[in-house]
Amino acid sequence: MKDDSSQTPSDGLVEAPLLSAQVAESWERCQFAGLRREDPLRSVMLHASELREKREQNNALIQLAQTELQELFSQVAGSNYVVAFADNTGTILEAIHDQEFSSSSASRMVVPGSIWQEDIRGTNALGLSIATRRASVVDGGEHYLSRLDQISCFACPVRNSRNEVVGVIDASTDARSRQRHTLALVKLASVNVENRLFRSEHAGALVLGFHPRKEYLNTTSAALLALNEDGFVVGANGSAQEMLQGSDLSRPIAFENLFDARFSTLLQEVLTRGTAMVKDHMRSTVYFTIKEIGHLMRYINKIHFSAPESRIFGGVSKAPSQPTPQPKAATDARDPQILAQLDKLEESLADGGALVCHGPYGAGKSVIARQLLTRVSPGSPVLELDCALIDGRTYEGLLFGNGGRLGYFEPDFMSPVTTTDPRQSHDTEMSRVFSGKIQKSAKGMLYLRNAEKMPERMADDLLRVIRAMETPDPDHHKFHILLPNLLVLASSRSREEFAECASPALRELLAEIPDELAVPSLNERMDIDYVIRSTATGLDDSKILTVETVRLLSQTYWPSSIRSMRKTLRQILRASTDQYVRPQQVAPFLSTEEDEVQPCPSCSDGVIKRDKCMTIRRTWLQNDGNISLVSRKLGLSRTTIYAHLPTVEAVVDLGKK
Repeated sequence: MKDDSSQTPSDGLVEAPLLSAQVAESWERCQFAGLRREDPLRSVMLHASELREKREQNNALIQLAQTELQELFSQVAGSNYVVAFADNTGTILEAIHDQEFSSSSASRMVVPGSIWQEDIRGTNALGLSIATRRASVVDGGEHYLSRLDQISCFACPVRNSRNEVVGVIDASTDARSRQRHTLALVKLASVNVENRLFRSEHAGALVLGFHPRKEYLNTTSAALLALNEDGFVVGANGSAQEMLQGSDLSRPIAFENLFDARFSTLLQEVLTRGTAMVKDHMRSTVYFTIKEIGHLMRYINKIHFSAPESRIFGGVSKAPSQPTPQPKAATDARDPQILAQLDKLEESLADGGALVCHGPYGAGKSVIARQLLTRVSPGSPVLELDCALIDGRTYEGLLFGNGGRLGYFEPDFMSPVTTTDPRQSHDTEMSRVFSGKIQKSAKGMLYLRNAEKMPERMADDLLRVIRAMETPDPDHHKFHILLPNLLVLASSRSREEFAECASPALRELLAEIPDELAVPSLNERMDIDYVIRSTATGLDDSKILTVETVRLLSQTYWPSSIRSMRKTLRQILRASTDQYVRPQQVAPFLSTEEDEVQPCPSCSDGVIKRDKCMTIRRTWLQNDGNISLVSRKLGLSRTTIYAHLPTVEAVVDLGKK
């Protein structure tokens, strides 16, 4: 803005050739208000009673701002600064000075009760932010009143969910101490206050966060939307309003009018998977997550669980009537005994339920449990949890998310959870709700490894879950929609051994589960040839095992079942240079250790005979050659046991007896 140098000061016009457009417009407003650049500062202060009344009117807002004001002060303290919070009239309600600024004359101007509107104090960052509703910087000589030329100030407005300016955060310093990063810190403090205010205004509502970049969902730059139980957006923070420019957010608007996804589909996705990807009204991709879960039960009945084949894009798309066939795992069972069990379980668990799955370590229990799931609920999610890795303190968060057991079983009474991401600076506060294994396995399967090691409190909670699965009454069990379809307690111990070592709560849990799935070791399976061939094909489909090779492998004892067999096959296939893998190429990888149990020659030609022989030999070794003890444990006669022991060992043992 240029002024004629012939103008006198009384005309109120000054020369300001280097002002930004925003500041120049402010100068014009000051001139229109009758201010002159050389005017003294007007001491406009509220009386103590008036200030007290204003603070009471804005008490909730002050409480939300104080934390950020303290954090901002800690970042600029010692740099000759004052940080302040003002209401939407420009009246300072809170101010914190550092020691250096307190000793300056400017400190007497920036105090609670002082008013910094443009028509009173001239151009200043606080007043400019109120006038323009934007963050602003006024540096030294950019102040309209020359008495403020020694100060630089930075300000950013705080807006509510109706996009109204309700306050301003300001940081001021001696003009010689100006630091370029100050405005960024002020903006960050303002955004944090806005987000706190947004959550306060929409307490009890479902608050979703979204951002074009998934990694920014848990930062202060995430846009926030508050939704009512009917899927209408009833509030949007400043970031959301900027990202959804062109949409009328001044009144409730259906979620589907803003994004290309159904509200119920999105809610299902974020509750079970943590995040969801959708398209906005401009066809740009954005990612969603839950920030505040609010009164969950107001929303949970809106969920209509659909097959994963139906995409979240395009709210009108329908899931295919027939599920897409799932590819078989390499160790899917074809053993007649296992298939007979699966047929029976498919019928008894058609409507969901729990079962105990037991078998030797590495027998493929989880894969066969998945095979059962594809029968009763094809395409559903599968979540696993190893009970050996958790204890009574850690299980709750893993199982139920950060809402805990109270948030899962009594969602109406769950309080919003506020956390701070340790990877972010302290000024990045956010509220993030994440689901546990139970919620993420909704309508799918939750597979618990080493179930005999679960904490006693966890067994109590699972007992309640199982009873809810058996009685899916929404009025009695409000959380029924987030229940897994199958709950599998897996153990390498038999059911009897499982119950024997279990805590009282776990024994009660086992008593509630009549169904069980017994998985034999790999060497006991009648489909071992198929498992070997399909595993090899999965590792390298360019190699073919000959019939003799498969026979040799099937007669080998695999100490950790499928795991050790897969490891050996990988080594064999990597070493093989021919398309056909022959027995002579396999033999070097099957060399046994001196102490490894192998069947006697007369029992090596059949699966059942071989496994019975090896079981006897292993048990005999584990019990230090005590034939009587082996006989009691296996329920076999002493004569049968002697028949499977080497002659010398049997004679020595007979001599001992």
